[in-house]
Amino acid sequence: MKLTPLVDVVLLDGRTVSQSCLPWLRIEAPARQWAGRWVRLVFEASLLDPLTRPVLRIIRPGGDEDVILPAPSFGRGSWIGFLPSDATELHLSPADWIGPFGFRVVSLGRVGPLRRLGRGARRHPKAVMSALWAGMRGDRQVKQARLKRALGATPLAMYEAWRLERSRTIEWTGLDMPSQAAADTGFHLVIIGDPSKHAAAWHGFLASQPLKRITLSWASPRTPLAPLLDAGRDDDLVIGLRVDDRLNDFALAAVAQRSIEDPAALYYGDEECNGSPRFKPDWSPVLARHAALVGQAWFARNDWLRQVMPSSATVEDLVSRPPIDALVRAVHIRRILLATSHASPAIPLTPLSPAVMTASGRPPMSTVIIPTRDRVDLLSACVGSLLERSPQDHFEVVIIDNGSKEPSTLAYLDTVTRDSRFSVLRSPGSFNFAAICNEAAGRARGDTLVFLNNDTEILSDGWLSRLTGWARQPDIGAVGAKLLYKDDTLQHGGVVLGMGGRAAHFERRLPRSDTGFFGRLSTPHELSAVTAACLAVSSEKFRRIGGFDQHNLPIDLNDIDLCLRLNECGWRTLLDPCVVLHHHESASRSSKAPSEVLYGKEIGYFRSKWLHLLRNDPYFHPALSLEWYRAALG
Repeated sequence: MKLTPLVDVVLLDGRTVSQSCLPWLRIEAPARQWAGRWVRLVFEASLLDPLTRPVLRIIRPGGDEDVILPAPSFGRGSWIGFLPSDATELHLSPADWIGPFGFRVVSLGRVGPLRRLGRGARRHPKAVMSALWAGMRGDRQVKQARLKRALGATPLAMYEAWRLERSRTIEWTGLDMPSQAAADTGFHLVIIGDPSKHAAAWHGFLASQPLKRITLSWASPRTPLAPLLDAGRDDDLVIGLRVDDRLNDFALAAVAQRSIEDPAALYYGDEECNGSPRFKPDWSPVLARHAALVGQAWFARNDWLRQVMPSSATVEDLVSRPPIDALVRAVHIRRILLATSHASPAIPLTPLSPAVMTASGRPPMSTVIIPTRDRVDLLSACVGSLLERSPQDHFEVVIIDNGSKEPSTLAYLDTVTRDSRFSVLRSPGSFNFAAICNEAAGRARGDTLVFLNNDTEILSDGWLSRLTGWARQPDIGAVGAKLLYKDDTLQHGGVVLGMGGRAAHFERRLPRSDTGFFGRLSTPHELSAVTAACLAVSSEKFRRIGGFDQHNLPIDLNDIDLCLRLNECGWRTLLDPCVVLHHHESASRSSKAPSEVLYGKEIGYFRSKWLHLLRNDPYFHPALSLEWYRAALG
């Protein structure tokens, strides 16, 4: 199916080249033919390109609609969805980088009701039943939304079938052709095992590769590493393997191509362990010190390994102990590079949150900002838990009152200010969360701001010192906490961009004890955004980016936008799950209407501004589904 360059796409030396991070192609197909129908779009992308989710733009007279498609994780992608009846054209953004890319649309066709219901029922039967029930009630919009979710998320248990459906034959002289520089990249494969039994299989693998310089060394676990490294070239990429490990056919070429485009000391990819996928986030230095982020599918520059590996290192160290402590930065290749039957080695824990002291030996002051309106029952519980859980902390509290009228609330506000650490800032008028928080931040004396909803209760001792300890680090921006519903199920363990079409809390309603996908609910880790229900940030960083966007995002999504702007400045967002709170979630807001109805303008602004990140959250692998709030395949 023909694709025509539309915006920021040119043909250069026979290759298609993107000139921005949001290029657009037109699908030359009669969109009106499929309008008002469920369709299936099948597309393919180069296995050597960075993996990202394409964006389908449906052109409509009343306003265009952007749909984030599943990523072509093994070279092929597939999307089943509904085209509105007024669709006139289909545009597609296949890449989110500047440079060459390989992409094609294979087919676009109708999907009948039996096929889509059967496909959805095999994945999520309850969701399909719920969709059918909505249809029986005459709620077509809800029916389509629920069926879309069921079709767009494959359970992890169905990984093998999902992988086969998304795999295609490698085209070394076509879509998957490496650049000349990549083909010249040197590799050194150091394998623990007996060559007499396995050499033929490995040499067969090497013979199938388009790369020119691949060295194979056989060793025992105790073989000294230094002589093997000394024999290689400085720029060789070295990997340690066990004899029964299996590299995917495209693995070396994908690493080689990325090494040309993004030079680094170490590259790590995703892996299968005993048939189960381990889809990893992009480089996360805090997570890497507490979990097996790098795992076993990693390649390192030979000269760097010579510098950082101890002189006593053996081949076993190369295979099982990546030198995480020596890493400043690593590059993630979002592909399953390796299949293994060996679990990744455990990473010893290091100190979690450094203490920061002033010259006097006291921690610097923090300012806790609590917006409120009436509901003294919530506010008093929040303040009570703050005092109980922060006995030794150096802080002030600014309660910003957005027009409370109930006598009990007004009396409580008068009472609480008898504590010299508390002050009340009156800010009546219509509710603008961003504006009142900015106003309070302007009055703050602390070097760290902690925004805290009035409907939260703190459950963790030392919560304030942990959050502010992270926030005071020079490379950290916003810091969030684990929030629970009253029944102790998860309300917030971090935000995933693009989920639900904009951003959403991942793994909501998991039990409190569940460690979550990749174990992230049990260890501090980087992510793209956290909720402002409990958010710490340096006062200086907050002011430098202009605080919350009170003009475009007065109520909804302003916290996500704040985190993303901090990220753009190089300050990473962090969640510390050791800090736990109960959150009654907007208990003092009166409206029960869906957020799309209440905040449609804000949602539209947010989507337009951050589309390039909504399609590609760096901390949420593109192989995972944005349609399901638990880990599922896209």
